[in-house]
Amino acid sequence: MTVTSRALLLIGVMFLTGCGSSSEVAGAFEGEPRLAVSQQTLDAALNCTPFENPDKPPVLMVHGTFVTGTEEYTLFYAPQLVALGYDVCIVTYPNRGLGDMQVSAEYVVHALRSIHADTGRKVAIIGHSQGALMPRWAIRFFASARNAVSDYVALAGPHHGTLVAGPVQLGPLLFDDLGLSVLPGLGLPEALYQFLPDSQFISALNAGDETPGDIAYTNLYTRFDELVQPVNPPTAALDFEQGNPRVGNFLLQDLCPAHIAEHVTIGTTDTLAFAMALDAISHPGPADFERAGGQSLCALLPLDLASLVMPLRASNLLSLVASTVRDPMLNLSLAAEEPPLRDYAQ
Repeated sequence: MTVTSRALLLIGVMFLTGCGSSSEVAGAFEGEPRLAVSQQTLDAALNCTPFENPDKPPVLMVHGTFVTGTEEYTLFYAPQLVALGYDVCIVTYPNRGLGDMQVSAEYVVHALRSIHADTGRKVAIIGHSQGALMPRWAIRFFASARNAVSDYVALAGPHHGTLVAGPVQLGPLLFDDLGLSVLPGLGLPEALYQFLPDSQFISALNAGDETPGDIAYTNLYTRFDELVQPVNPPTAALDFEQGNPRVGNFLLQDLCPAHIAEHVTIGTTDTLAFAMALDAISHPGPADFERAGGQSLCALLPLDLASLVMPLRASNLLSLVASTVRDPMLNLSLAAEEPPLRDYAQ
């Protein structure tokens, strides 16, 4: 068994205990939409290490489409953050993010409310791809979630939609590359319609203030992203070129011209993106390249998965989404069109 295999096995054994949560956390909040997902389901989807580092914000990891929180973050991000003394939570929404993103966002709303209630601390969010949109929806429409966040880091977030979301582009990926036995003509997963730049979901998400709340926003994206397009002007930026001091938009190749990262690696194993995300959640305001290490970051080697070992503080890596280690039956949420907007988002 390789070092990586042993590490993953140890992680799978240790991530067994869910975060504590009271019924009050998932209940109705005055003036806010009521969550449609049940309390029991929301609680089961959120798992955290013990809250024992009051000097740092707890970190909520939010995953992208086609994966679970466990699959995306327990190889690199979660172990490294725990080794650095952070309390880490992972939320996993159903069906690998293929369903209505308005439903998936409820899992993030509950996660933020729960972590904030349990710790008394504001939460730092790191989200990749769709996992960048779910927190933004929560922040946009739920004041209790917005008030629970201190820092927000997006890794390849399609904030203004992506041109690579329609049937022509994603049909072959879904039906051929992924081997899904679905007959063409039955539609696409609901979330894919919502990724389109002219979708109702994207329009509602960006209506008015793109960066609400007293939150520092850091957006990291790469020129070589094959899914989040266009790169110029960047769909992965917020308040682009508006001089907002609470917002940092960073094309990785502007920082390190020779840096290679694509859509998957920027959210899983990319060392430059991790260094910038760590700087963002470790200091007030958005990430700062020079403070994070400047040009020394450009000399970082790509992550060698074969050399990964569990950090010395592995004993604290309890409870990150054990239920998703067992791959549940996948519901593709096929539809002929975009799900209608909820009343509160009209």
